[in-house]
Amino acid sequence: MLTRQFAGSRRYAAAFFFLKVVMLFGVLALCVTSARADTCSNLKSTFSVPNTTITSAETMAGGTSSLQSPPPTSGLETPIPPATDLPASCRIVAVLTPTSDSKIGVEVWMPISGWNGKLESIANHLSGGTYYYSDMASALKRKYAVASTDMGHTGTGDTSWALGHPEKIVDYAWRAVHEMTVTAKAIITAYYGAKPSHSYYNGCSTGGRETLQEAQKFPEDYDGILSGSGHYTTHQIIANIWKAQVMLKDGVNGASYLPPSKYQLVVNAAMDHCKSLKQAPTDTFLGNPTRCGWDPKTSVCNAGQDTNTCITAAQADALEKIYEPLRNPRTHEEIYPGAIRISVPDWAEAAARQAANPNSQTRNGSTRSLQSIVTPDASWDWRTMNFDRDVTIADESDTNGPQIDAVNPDLSKFKQHGGKLIEYQGWLDLTLTPFAVEHYETVIATTGKRDHDANDGEALKDTQGFYRLFVAPGMAHCWSGPGPNSFGGVGHAAVPMDPQHDIFSALEQWVEHGVAPTQIIATKYVKDDPKQGIVMQRPLCLYPQEAQYEGSGSTADAANFACVNATRNLKP
Repeated sequence: MLTRQFAGSRRYAAAFFFLKVVMLFGVLALCVTSARADTCSNLKSTFSVPNTTITSAETMAGGTSSLQSPPPTSGLETPIPPATDLPASCRIVAVLTPTSDSKIGVEVWMPISGWNGKLESIANHLSGGTYYYSDMASALKRKYAVASTDMGHTGTGDTSWALGHPEKIVDYAWRAVHEMTVTAKAIITAYYGAKPSHSYYNGCSTGGRETLQEAQKFPEDYDGILSGSGHYTTHQIIANIWKAQVMLKDGVNGASYLPPSKYQLVVNAAMDHCKSLKQAPTDTFLGNPTRCGWDPKTSVCNAGQDTNTCITAAQADALEKIYEPLRNPRTHEEIYPGAIRISVPDWAEAAARQAANPNSQTRNGSTRSLQSIVTPDASWDWRTMNFDRDVTIADESDTNGPQIDAVNPDLSKFKQHGGKLIEYQGWLDLTLTPFAVEHYETVIATTGKRDHDANDGEALKDTQGFYRLFVAPGMAHCWSGPGPNSFGGVGHAAVPMDPQHDIFSALEQWVEHGVAPTQIIATKYVKDDPKQGIVMQRPLCLYPQEAQYEGSGSTADAANFACVNATRNLKP
């Protein structure tokens, strides 16, 4: 009896002691959280780094974010609802002035508790000039410290800020990102008392160019880089201008102009001719559209045919010109790869509107971008651009000036740093797709072959040891499109956060555990909305492999597809 009572007393004493310990730790945790919040507000006065001014240091409550990303301005962005279930965080807003004409905005968000010890920097879109808070919130939700920059100017879609401001162009090209990275790491260290254990950079489009610039120019800034759809900005713009010139050589009423009412007709004709390249019979996209050899002349109107069902000979000739690589008319050197043959020259429509209203901003203001950033001549007219002289001027201007283009294939220093780079690209990206693959082949031929005496197979293997490319059938620019287009890139609809479905998680696993991804399961949702259910899932295969249906089972199930070796048919 006494033994039982004594044992019971010991249990009560132990329980009481445990309760006190729990309460003590709760108080300590509350104190730590309060101290973190105080440290946040104190950073404005205590943090001191040259050319850096903290303009705001505040604690953001958890829950639903009140910060909104800018509305779509180009048709390439998808509105994302405010993030929910966010942790409380410290928000630092700073201005960096590495030159007298620089004013680089930077934001750093840090979880007050539960920090995973890592940094994820979020790249910009379009021409910069803002912050994409939805992307930043997604990283914060995963307990990352998060950083981003406005790239040294304000306002999206317009590049007039560049005229007369060469230092701001350099900020936009690469300096803002590097300065942000250095500053963010210093702020994180000041706040937590520890450096990030790993640093990641994540971006697409302009953001993809930014991420590649980091790997090329500052290979030790990041351990892991996730890059989508961005390389050769100047030549991409030049290719857009070429398409517009070809289609609009006689104006919007000319014989060569393909009106939007004919776009679907062209796509359907190409898809019908190349239907054997579909991954599955019911697909509305091709597995690898660069293999499609559709000839526009086969859709030219016959005598008496309904003109709503065909195109003119002049339109067919114009299409063939934009499907062929753009070349220097004197040297015949390739300026930019031709468009894929299941695409349409919709940029010509934007250019037609811009021709009617020269002050308008359409499609990221491609013509004004080139004029403001590369060829700052107020009298320059895109409609009379010379693809020998003007391209040479643009190249020399960028090479000797801001260095916007991220096309250096020598990634040996990034490789030596131990960095890992995953790039993704949509096969239905109307402008960028062929170049993304050509650039990867150039890296194989440069960085890979350097150590393998021009052995192509070993060079590919060597390159895949630190840099992997995944090309997404049926995906447009960064996201959207009829194919599976959600797999964890910026702006994608939510997917399971595991290395099989989420490409950023796959990058983490590669960097931190040495497990390289061989495929990613991509998801197509009904109307790209996870709440409405899944249409299909497909594997994105490690380039140069392609997904192949195994002949049985549902074509909506990724398990019924295998990644098989494919011919590398694009030039290095």
